[in-house]
Amino acid sequence: MRAKEKKEINVLIGEQIRLYRDKSGMSRERLAELMGVTPRFVADVELGFVGVSLTSLKKICEILGISADRLLWKKEDSAVSFSERLSHVDEQWIPLIENLLQKQLELIAAMEKKYSDTPSKAKPAG
Repeated sequence: MRAKEKKEINVLIGEQIRLYRDKSGMSRERLAELMGVTPRFVADVELGFVGVSLTSLKKICEILGISADRLLWKKEDSAVSFSERLSHVDEQWIPLIENLLQKQLELIAAMEKKYSDTPSKAKPAG
């Protein structure tokens, strides 16, 4: 039997799948069950021995609650990331956080106004 070869793209995607599966606290067996595949298949994907179809990739993203961009390109959607972090905050802190964010937005708006009203250095004609 020929040894399985790894393709770089499969390794990268597999690492990301494992990272997000681990972050979610989900076992390989549970992911396999939800996908309708064997745990061995999930292991082979995570180790980069096999690639995943677009259908499987979509299913994995749905199960893990992440976007394909995030999984494939390691892109963090800052709004989603902030929202995820905020969902773990005790509700008693939400009004304080909202107040602080409002003050920061007001400060940013004031700074933008101040610096947009400041004359810039003239550029030489040329």
